[in-house]
Amino acid sequence: MQALMKNSVLCTPLRAVWEVAGYQTETLLWPASSKAKTVLLFIPGNPGLVEYYTSFLQGIHSKMDASSFEIIGVSHKGHSTNYHEKNNDRKTVYSLEDQIQHKIDCLDTLRKDNGPDTKFILMGHSIGSYIAAAVLKKRPNHGIAKVIALFPTLREIAITPNGVNITRLVNTVPASAFGIAGSLISYLAPPVRQFLVKTATGQDGEGLQVTAHQLLHNHVLRNVVTMARFEMETVKELDHDFYTQHLDKFIMYYSANDKWAPKDHYDYMTKHFPEGKIGHGRLVLED
Repeated sequence: MQALMKNSVLCTPLRAVWEVAGYQTETLLWPASSKAKTVLLFIPGNPGLVEYYTSFLQGIHSKMDASSFEIIGVSHKGHSTNYHEKNNDRKTVYSLEDQIQHKIDCLDTLRKDNGPDTKFILMGHSIGSYIAAAVLKKRPNHGIAKVIALFPTLREIAITPNGVNITRLVNTVPASAFGIAGSLISYLAPPVRQFLVKTATGQDGEGLQVTAHQLLHNHVLRNVVTMARFEMETVKELDHDFYTQHLDKFIMYYSANDKWAPKDHYDYMTKHFPEGKIGHGRLVLED
């Protein structure tokens, strides 16, 4: 792989299928050329298709030293349409704990491949931030230098404005119904599917492409809905001892208008972890 990269002109990101603990994982990769490097592992929210974040991660990469800073973004298990030979059971749905273990396996594999001296940054969006924190909790001595939490859902997700609506929905409509709807939509001609998604969501650009052509499939929607149900049931009280111990590693970004991680979550964190007690960690609120 290194010889290929050295003697070829490759466009980034590289879209790869990365085997992680036996699972063929859809991956975006911005490789570094140096052996001594920092690796950013990006963990998406839900839906967990990493293609939603291509432009965002490309923007990060453009501002970093490409020789020593590597970015790898992974999709969640079961959230990919590009299934491969070893992922042939589309009836499988994965829990939140399954997704956490998958990201632990990703970190373990990266550390094995890159060596124990490699520094890692975990970056997560929404529930991806919760997963990143869980990885740090399980692997506190594996070279994780920072956890960047973007609009993080770290506590009491079911009683957030969006959480209330989603809880009602996933407790009323079975995941299989969403899967059937996805199957019907996936049979539509791509231009028709894209037009309907744009009309319904207002999306454009890469977000529209990912939703229309990668999200709206039976097994993907079943996994998205199943994961959402586990999120509502699992993400409850904050582990204060854990954050007190590790908050110097966290950078958290909140939005005043986010309905998954609302402003009162930011207020809660600043109250329980005031600036004078969090070392070099930062809590940021954006309008």
